[in-house]
Amino acid sequence: MTHPVRLTAIAEADIAQAQEWYEAQEPGLGVQFVTRVGEAIDKIAENPMLYAPLIEDVRRVDVHTFPYGVWYRLEDDGSVVVACLHHKRSPDLAKERALGKPEPE
Repeated sequence: MTHPVRLTAIAEADIAQAQEWYEAQEPGLGVQFVTRVGEAIDKIAENPMLYAPLIEDVRRVDVHTFPYGVWYRLEDDGSVVVACLHHKRSPDLAKERALGKPEPE
């Protein structure tokens, strides 16, 4: 049985932005990125407890072959992906999103 996984709108925007950037670098690379992100999300669905909390209750699964992590938190009815961030980005951003703090414009 798989665990339900939902993506926030901002996490979907993270993925779309990275896909667009990779596609501009090399045709087809953006599709590969989205495929790998999907695999990371599948891992969350299969076993969300496999990944330890890194910041409070926010967990991360790395995206295979890309320097990105899918950040998520567990809720009673499933997992919520709050961000898909490059590893050079501050993990504080994932924490702020998980806690519902607004991002600066």
